[in-house]
Amino acid sequence: MLLLGMYVVLFPPLFVLGPLAGLLVASRPATLREWAWIAAAGLWLLVTLGQPGGLAAQMMQAWALFITAAFVVVMLPGRRKLVPGALLATVFGFGAATAWAWLLGSRWQDIQLAVAHTGWEFCRQLLAQSNLGADGLETARTYVDAIADGVGVMAELFPGVLVLAALPGLALAWTWYHRLSGNPSGEPGEGFAEFRFTDHLVWLVVVSVAAFVLPLPPEVAGVVGNVALVASGLYAARGIAVAWRTLQPLPRALLAILMIGVLIVLPVALGGFFALGLADTWVDFRRRFQVADARGS
Repeated sequence: MLLLGMYVVLFPPLFVLGPLAGLLVASRPATLREWAWIAAAGLWLLVTLGQPGGLAAQMMQAWALFITAAFVVVMLPGRRKLVPGALLATVFGFGAATAWAWLLGSRWQDIQLAVAHTGWEFCRQLLAQSNLGADGLETARTYVDAIADGVGVMAELFPGVLVLAALPGLALAWTWYHRLSGNPSGEPGEGFAEFRFTDHLVWLVVVSVAAFVLPLPPEVAGVVGNVALVASGLYAARGIAVAWRTLQPLPRALLAILMIGVLIVLPVALGGFFALGLADTWVDFRRRFQVADARGS
């Protein structure tokens, strides 16, 4: 419940409530609990979709709806596991959203420009509403300028950010679907400590590194940047899963202290987790842990 609440607050609720409602409806709900969750998710989605928004918000909503449809179609037959199904649904959703934007006469460059405009407008309003003195206003201007400098990067990496935001939402939706549905399809998702994906995705890292070395047109460089962001996020998450699998036996108080320490040095920690996740492609640490546990017992 805590993870679901945190996700809804920090990320677009469409990415978790849409798939959850779609899965429950497609599974022929028969209990009051299922219908209550469907009604709550549907009401929240109607309120969210009914709010006015620019091109960036429309693209995010369309992406969420396409991903929802793809995830339900991919997962309901029960033949795919969660991680491959979520990755496949995200790819289908990306393609469908891109085609939808083209049909409306928009390109990703237009959407990224809309994201940048929204971010800069937010910075302008934040500075305009600051009721501070001269010294305070100068300090606020420094922080706002730092935020504004990141707006361009965020706009450039908007597709990759949406992919990384959608994947945990799909995982949460699948987990809650198995908790709520009276007749769920497929297998429940494994714990985060077992998170892994096909080793063939290592080629995304290889291609990204090679592309950064070679001189590329700006359009191609933007695509490579988003691919690199997605690959980095996936392998960092894999590294965190390996570390979590290792540290699970520790007392919770010590785990809490370690998590606070990781948050303090988060940029450095993410680089370490990425390296650990990438190394897991060849070493498979968790299989070695299982072998060691079996020998110890």
